[in-house]
Amino acid sequence: MSRRWILVGIGTIAVVGVGVAIWALFVSPQTLAVCPSGCAFARIQHAIDAARAGSTLQIQAGTYQENIEIAKPLKIMGSGDVVLEGHIAITNTENVSITALAVRGGIRIEGSRRVIISKSTISHSQDAGIAAIRSQEISLIENTVTGNARDGIAIESSHVRLSHNTIGGNKGYGIRADSMSQLSGEGNRNGSRIPDDFPTIQAAIDAWGEGMGLNGLGDANEHVPTGLLIGEGVIFVAPGIYREQLTIRDKNIRIRGANRDEVILDGTGLGDVDGITVRGQSKVFLENLTVRNFRDDGVDAEGKIELTLRNVLLEGNGSTGVEIAHSDITVWLTRVEIRNNRNYGLWALGAQNIRECRETRVSDNGTDFGALNQASATEIAQKCQ
Repeated sequence: MSRRWILVGIGTIAVVGVGVAIWALFVSPQTLAVCPSGCAFARIQHAIDAARAGSTLQIQAGTYQENIEIAKPLKIMGSGDVVLEGHIAITNTENVSITALAVRGGIRIEGSRRVIISKSTISHSQDAGIAAIRSQEISLIENTVTGNARDGIAIESSHVRLSHNTIGGNKGYGIRADSMSQLSGEGNRNGSRIPDDFPTIQAAIDAWGEGMGLNGLGDANEHVPTGLLIGEGVIFVAPGIYREQLTIRDKNIRIRGANRDEVILDGTGLGDVDGITVRGQSKVFLENLTVRNFRDDGVDAEGKIELTLRNVLLEGNGSTGVEIAHSDITVWLTRVEIRNNRNYGLWALGAQNIRECRETRVSDNGTDFGALNQASATEIAQKCQ
């Protein structure tokens, strides 16, 4: 072989090598950064449109007001506090993952395969929080799905695995699936967490839709396997001092603190208000919390109400610890302490209001029992021992 052919061969290889390098440059996955300012992309959708298949989008902290559509393989990863005020549509694609976003608008997955949604919060959707339609190999992992106008998760003709999600505070089912769907998973619970899911207790109460039962928050429908969604459907309150006044009207609701000594509803500086006002036709269950320092009553109930207090401390309120101001109210007290309230400890129309009272102490108030004759007060005190 002549030297000229050798040189031609080497030149051809070199050209081919450059061509392969150029081709790889234009088709290989990328890592793109998105941030409110200072990055190549300030909007998530613009980065999606520019990204090659299989690329990773790193979304930096900030609030992004946009709806986004995904129709190619992508990884979208939040870093820090990332809020998307809009919905996400994943359509006719595969190999999509979304991690660590707060989506205020819902996620819809349709005609897609191998989609993973993880460590995200999905809320404020006017429809389902997450909808999976004619999709396969969908994985929902360690998400919080709450405060959506319809179902938390709605599944139609899809295969979905759900693991360690919190699903509650939605106005429809927690999980709804049709008979053509297949579901699997473990460790999913219903309920809402304060302050993780909602910034205040009242916000969680407001999201609890009318007509939900005490155990109705996050109910699963008939096509969801038994045990896939467990829990009592509570608003779970983490340790802290919460300076807010609560109003519950026409709702069946359960509020559970982590610990009575560490979950404190404090009225300091809130003006002339009750701690917890219950009105209308309601079933309310309060447990493991302290209500203190309100200028009016700690708990004020009026209407057709079933009220349960368990392991609750009411102290230092300006008027009454618990005021039962209607004959249609039925009260259950267990391990309740009512003390150091200015006017009355327990004010009730009659002993018949107190259906059950166990391990409960009413002491050191201006007057321990109000609006009761001595016989009724003695009857209630005997029930509480």
